[in-house]
Amino acid sequence: MLSKVFFNRFTTPLIERIQFRWTTAWRDALASAIAAALAWILAKHLFGHEHPVFAAISAIVCLAPGLPSHGKQAVGLMVGVATGIIIGEAALWLPDGYPLLRIGFATFSAIAIAALYGLGAVVPIQAGVSAVLMLAVGPESAGVVRMLDVVVGAGVGLMFSQILLTPNPIGIIDDSAKDLLEKLAKGFGQSLTALEKNDAKSAQHAVFIFSGAHDSLITLENGIASARNTARWTLRGRFASREVKDIASRYERHAVRLYASALLFSEAFADAMRKEQGSPPAALHERLASVASGCAAIAGDTQQPVLAAYDDQQVEAVSAPWQICLQHLSTVESALQSFSASAQNT
Repeated sequence: MLSKVFFNRFTTPLIERIQFRWTTAWRDALASAIAAALAWILAKHLFGHEHPVFAAISAIVCLAPGLPSHGKQAVGLMVGVATGIIIGEAALWLPDGYPLLRIGFATFSAIAIAALYGLGAVVPIQAGVSAVLMLAVGPESAGVVRMLDVVVGAGVGLMFSQILLTPNPIGIIDDSAKDLLEKLAKGFGQSLTALEKNDAKSAQHAVFIFSGAHDSLITLENGIASARNTARWTLRGRFASREVKDIASRYERHAVRLYASALLFSEAFADAMRKEQGSPPAALHERLASVASGCAAIAGDTQQPVLAAYDDQQVEAVSAPWQICLQHLSTVESALQSFSASAQNT
């Protein structure tokens, strides 16, 4: 029995991570495959290149999963390749009898110069590779021919990233926020169940749910960063750049506050349930139900939540653990109202 619990505890998060990676990577993988084939066909028909390998490779480099900005990657690729070709051409003027000197000079110079641009790691990498290829296979294959292939591949990558597959930056933030709110709604729902059953173990389980929502908060922060990159480096994003800036700023403030206050409430609630010092406040059930439905409403984009009204004098009529619990719940309600206003503005 213990081995099964131990197995589930460690395999479930692993499976969830794998599923998340798949959902975020398969579209870019498919786009890379289609773009590589298209770049090959274009380079072959436009320039007569029999085997335009560099065109297909360039498209893949521009659209591979995990890149913060496909557009920036495409620009950096072309700049790096151009720099490497120029340095490689210059290195050909060095004496033929010193091949290591040629390679060392070309590699160092290309990478050092490309690093000065400040455009990302792809620029010095491609500059160094291009310089070495110039010396290894000659300018006939790695010079203008390769540059044309790279332009085609990067151009196809730009077409995919800037026009065909550009995500909605505001949608990126909304989807990430929805996942966070759904988990918070689940946590408050679990707390409500614990209150109804007077079950301290259920209250502790709610703490685990809120703690697990931290992953969703990280996802939201990553989504905000991705939305900002999209707004900066894509055509579609530039049209919504001002709105993205405002929404991202509001979500960054209110989402962290909402998560932190929810986690503090869950810990105080579990502590109060465990100590069993007096009856729970009379309005706690209604307020918990209101907060849970409020999180679910914002996540589902159905309506603005109307939180239950409460009397501040309740705090003085209960024991200290319940007072702390109510204080944190008040912070949750305030944070949820602010988060709701941000969602409505979205």
